Amino acid sequence: MRLPVLLLILLLGCATTALAQAPRGDQVGLASGVSGRVYCADTNAPARMATVVLKPADAVDAFSPGKSVSTVAESVQTLLDGSFFIPNVGPGTYYVIASLPGYVSPMAPVMAPPSDSAQPGEPISKRIAKSVPKVTVEANMAASVNISLERGGAVSGRVSYDDGSPASGLYVQVLIFWKDNWVPLPSSPFERLNHSAVTDDQGNYRISGLPALEYVLQVDLSLNKSTYTSDGHGGSGQSSNLLFSMPVYSGDKMRTKDAIRFSLKFGEERTGEDIQIPIGKLHTVRGNIIARRDGHVVNRGEVALLHADDKSEASHASVTRDNDGFVFGFVPEGDYILEVSFAADTDYVEVPNPPHSTPPTHTEPHMLRSYGGAELPIH
Repeated sequence: MRLPVLLLILLLGCATTALAQAPRGDQVGLASGVSGRVYCADTNAPARMATVVLKPADAVDAFSPGKSVSTVAESVQTLLDGSFFIPNVGPGTYYVIASLPGYVSPMAPVMAPPSDSAQPGEPISKRIAKSVPKVTVEANMAASVNISLERGGAVSGRVSYDDGSPASGLYVQVLIFWKDNWVPLPSSPFERLNHSAVTDDQGNYRISGLPALEYVLQVDLSLNKSTYTSDGHGGSGQSSNLLFSMPVYSGDKMRTKDAIRFSLKFGEERTGEDIQIPIGKLHTVRGNIIARRDGHVVNRGEVALLHADDKSEASHASVTRDNDGFVFGFVPEGDYILEVSFAADTDYVEVPNPPHSTPPTHTEPHMLRSYGGAELPIH
């Protein structure tokens, strides 16, 4: 009597598999929506488990780097044959944005500086149309599109201290030169990409999916203060406060103007981009903000550590209730200016959160007296 039951289970399993594979790019008549396939251009293999998002074309066309765009969209993942299906899509024109770790975002030509092929003054909407496929969905009709993803460049290496020990748990990111500054490689608000890494226990890192550009690496030496709370009923919370951060750049340099640049090509695997942190040449600067009129310690303010030659910021620290003084660790030898702003005597009030919340209270600062800015040169 068990054989029929076993056969029934097997048949149901086959039926489920068939249904799961049904929404394919070459079967657009099966349902209303958007379907298609995503391929890897370097191998011509299916882009398995890639993420596909539909975004209204008018919202994407109106986008420009640095501009906030609010849209709502659902994402799907491709099946093992690279196919995807997005059902119940309303009439309209959409961009189909696909992403896969290690491959360049279709939005990269828009987010990164214009390439040599871009026309002077070319609208961003035209640059988007060149790199991102678009579909038009009509009422009660399906649309289909195939997408090819290009493998990006990758950079990897090891971060260590000058005594040979690995620098683990440090944040590493790539910077690009844009509008006279070295800035993090931006991502569009229409996808979730990460052009950074955290070093492992051996100090190793790898960042992939990078477009063909010139880069500088930045490693952040950061000190954080965290607070952990528990309500005794299984609920818990954590809040972190960045005390300060000091960057180190490619070539073991402490300033972007001295950093060693490198270029990546599409699909290039660049190894050996190691960074050594010279702890033997780093120092600590600490102090308090003092009111000139009576010498008391001011308990709130912002302190910037500026390079004396061009006043570019080397690091930044905040004075708050949790740390009434400022500390800059890992400061290389040189001439600097300490710049104080937004200094204020502040009363920190604990305000209850809603019942059963974690933590049970939060802090609200109430300014009692504000002060003007100040600068202090240091060596």
